[in-house]
Amino acid sequence: MLRSHIISLQLIFLLSFFLLTTGVHAAENGSVPVLDWNEYSRQLDQADELLSKNLDDQKVLSKLTSDAQPIIKYADACTQEQEAKLAKVVESIKSLGVASSFDELDAPRKKLEADQADIEKTLAQCRLLKLKASDLQERAYKAGQTLLQQHLFAQGSSGFDFISEIINKPESLIEESVQIGVSLSTLPINLRNTYQALAYGLLGMFIGLFWSIHKRRQSESGKQEPELLKTSPALATVWNSTIRVAPFLFFFGATRLYFIFSPPELPIITEVSGILLVFTISYAIFRAMIRPKTRLNGFNPLLPGTSKKLFFWGKLLLLTFLLALLLKAIRFQDISHGHLSGLLIILLKTLASFAMMRVLWLLRKHLNVVRDWYLHLAGITILLVSVIALWLGYNNFAALLFQGVFGTIFILLIGWLLMRIPVELFDSLDDASGSWQQKLRYRMGLVEGQIVPGLIWLRLAHLLVVGSVIVISLLSLWGMSEQSISLMLSGIMDGYEIGGFTLEPIRILSGLLILPAVMLLTQFVKRSLSTSWLKRTNLSRGARDATVTITGYTGVALAILIGLSVAGINLGSLAIIAGALSLGIGFGLQNIVNNFISGLILLFERPIRRGDWIKVGVSEGYVKDISIRSTVIQTFDRADIIVPNSELISTQVTNMMLHNQFGRIIVPLRIAYGTDTEQVMKILIGVAENHPLVLLDNEDMPIQALFRSFGDSAMNFELRCHIRDVELIIVTTSEINLAIDKAFRKAGIKIPPPQQIIRMARNDYQDVEEP
Repeated sequence: MLRSHIISLQLIFLLSFFLLTTGVHAAENGSVPVLDWNEYSRQLDQADELLSKNLDDQKVLSKLTSDAQPIIKYADACTQEQEAKLAKVVESIKSLGVASSFDELDAPRKKLEADQADIEKTLAQCRLLKLKASDLQERAYKAGQTLLQQHLFAQGSSGFDFISEIINKPESLIEESVQIGVSLSTLPINLRNTYQALAYGLLGMFIGLFWSIHKRRQSESGKQEPELLKTSPALATVWNSTIRVAPFLFFFGATRLYFIFSPPELPIITEVSGILLVFTISYAIFRAMIRPKTRLNGFNPLLPGTSKKLFFWGKLLLLTFLLALLLKAIRFQDISHGHLSGLLIILLKTLASFAMMRVLWLLRKHLNVVRDWYLHLAGITILLVSVIALWLGYNNFAALLFQGVFGTIFILLIGWLLMRIPVELFDSLDDASGSWQQKLRYRMGLVEGQIVPGLIWLRLAHLLVVGSVIVISLLSLWGMSEQSISLMLSGIMDGYEIGGFTLEPIRILSGLLILPAVMLLTQFVKRSLSTSWLKRTNLSRGARDATVTITGYTGVALAILIGLSVAGINLGSLAIIAGALSLGIGFGLQNIVNNFISGLILLFERPIRRGDWIKVGVSEGYVKDISIRSTVIQTFDRADIIVPNSELISTQVTNMMLHNQFGRIIVPLRIAYGTDTEQVMKILIGVAENHPLVLLDNEDMPIQALFRSFGDSAMNFELRCHIRDVELIIVTTSEINLAIDKAFRKAGIKIPPPQQIIRMARNDYQDVEEP
């Protein structure tokens, strides 16, 4: 089990390392390695001789399998190169036509035919080299599989043999107990080394204890806002559980670290310290999943609704498995090989198996995926087979099944956490849940509700990396050979040949990481331009907006190009795509290109700008956003209208705020006949002058009170004035109307209602006598 954990951590570190070193890996493009054919052939002969002598050594077989892979790659590259040369030579010979009888004319043909013979010889050598390397790799792989099968189904002493021996010879129990005691008391332990390790462990335990108490008091007093809980609830729960076991974690961690730098004379001590450290980490994660109840506020279990019964069986499983590992480690160190220790190991593993069965059976109530896919039944069946094999003496096969089920649960749990925690971090960035997310979004210039640019590619890369680690870890756990794992990792790093295309997963993942990084950098640059750099220039607001927009599109284009280049896509093929696009423009993309060019004109000429109040046809509102293809207008009803940029260029557009935000108000009035007209004019001008938004000091925009005409039932007046902010024209008109009504009431001026006179004509018909 410990080995499977270590392999999983190594795989995670390996993939993370290659993702961090983006851009370092480069395609070979068919180049032939430095070593020649003779050197590789000599290596194969030595490997073949080594294989015949070490058919029972798994490490040698694994090394031979991995060493054959670069030779196969060399042979493939050599074959492709020679086939290309041969095709050119054959084509040149065909171009010479029919052979001539003159020696001078036939000389080029003879030279080409000689070159053809040399190339065919080299090509045959390359193919032979690949054949030998592939045959060596296949034989080493089959030998490794046979050795693994023999080891897996090797039968040792069964549990019934141990019981029978103890019943028949009960005195052997006393002898073995004494032997174990003597062996443990006479272990070649360096006491000074052990005491120093324990001293460091106790120091770490006290540090962990004080740190745990300090964190609990902070949470109970409410002095510290659970920022981590807002960022990632799953990470906060795991962190909370880690605080609970911090003293033991620090103790075993410090002890293990000391033994790494100062190894003891007895290797079992180092192995036991590693087992205890892994057990403590596993218990912390298990506690976070099943029972995170604590005095710390705001934390919820990762599996909601779990019961105390599940927590009890889970602890029993971890404890029995820990004891079995410790006893097995002691037994493998030649301290005790008796029947008592063997029977104890079998009993502990049996108890651990039944505890795991109970855990799987209880998990079906809390995890729908376990119940829907019948995973609990599959796990229980495998564990029953493991127990039967264990008691029959097939210890290796039983260990594979038991560790397979236990390790699968552990790997899926860790994989689920590795999936969930980054997803919660990404979601908190989009939702601005915590303070640091809000600060980061502010620096990137993102508004509320806007997602982080490029984060979708980071999500995809994270999904591919974690998924690959989970799959490889599960395959390794269930008995996939190291040779196969090495070949798979080699394919992931070097790529897979699919037809004439090489699929390189590492480079693709690197491109997926480069893409969001450049896009995030672009957001920071845009934010700095709009808030700092461009404000120190003499550019107008529209010019600054255009510069920021063009910078954003340039950054996105660079991110795509760099990402494609890192991913291994040949940018020269983009010329073909450009040709196809030009053909598409000629047929069906005229409108898109038209809107694109119109968007560039709007950005550079700036007839409208973001925030302007415009009228386009029957649409009226504020310019919310100007992009390359379209412009968004937000109406006064808060509805968004998407207008293609070509319409803003080709049709009439009224911009109320092109050069300034001034606007004119016209208030029509009807005054009753007989009213003092001069008094009316003074009241209108006074009302306009008293309003704070009306312009008073601009000669080009004076306040005017006009007597327009004599109406049928009233005199027609108008008040005309300009205000500072055209966006407030409706509110200002309403306030001026109220002020005029109040002033007219005070002065006794009446506004007559509209009148309409209807006259009905009556015709009298009289009978006229005919003469």
